[in-house]
Amino acid sequence: MTEKIWFYAINGEQKGPIDGAELDLLTGVSTIGPGTLVWRDGMTDWQPASEVLPDIHIPEGWPKRAAPPPPPPPSAAPAPTDMPASEGAPSYQEWTSTDHPTDFMDCVKTCFNKYAHFRGRARRPELWYFVLFNFLVSIGLNIVDGMIFGFGSDVSLFGGLYSLAVLVPSLAVGARRLHDIGRSGWWLLVALIPLIGWIILIIWYASRGDDRDNEYGPA
Repeated sequence: MTEKIWFYAINGEQKGPIDGAELDLLTGVSTIGPGTLVWRDGMTDWQPASEVLPDIHIPEGWPKRAAPPPPPPPSAAPAPTDMPASEGAPSYQEWTSTDHPTDFMDCVKTCFNKYAHFRGRARRPELWYFVLFNFLVSIGLNIVDGMIFGFGSDVSLFGGLYSLAVLVPSLAVGARRLHDIGRSGWWLLVALIPLIGWIILIIWYASRGDDRDNEYGPA
């Protein structure tokens, strides 16, 4: 036996529940018309019969139900390397573009712009010009510390603060330089080995980068 699951409203009065056979009878004698509000369990609200009744219960002569619009085409998913960039910030593709800086100030600006960016690659000029810049700035700040606190003093306030400020970009450009020769940035930890570790890093930093794309970005 068909379950009595349908309710309908006539002149503001709720009727039912009725089963499928009764539903067919009432639609056949026009007691339930296309605009009659009906409801069944699972529906969020009362709706016109012509919109929600199954096709087997819709008599001939009722207006045809509008076909639902086709679903929109799926949007192309972003590439895994895409990262949302904040206003004015370069995209990931721009970070890893094939335009590698070679001028002194361009290399320094690149390292500061990529302050904590450990992905991508860096050519030799980018790292070594940044090292030279930090060396020159440190000399200047040590002179300032000497003028303020005395040249025989162990206080290095400005030099120490600057060293902290450039620690992260120095590690970041070091990791990108290792990427350029096909090595993981985790090889920076080799510096923890006294003396030998720094010698190994310097050799790697001075090595020519890959001339072709590698897993860390384009050449």
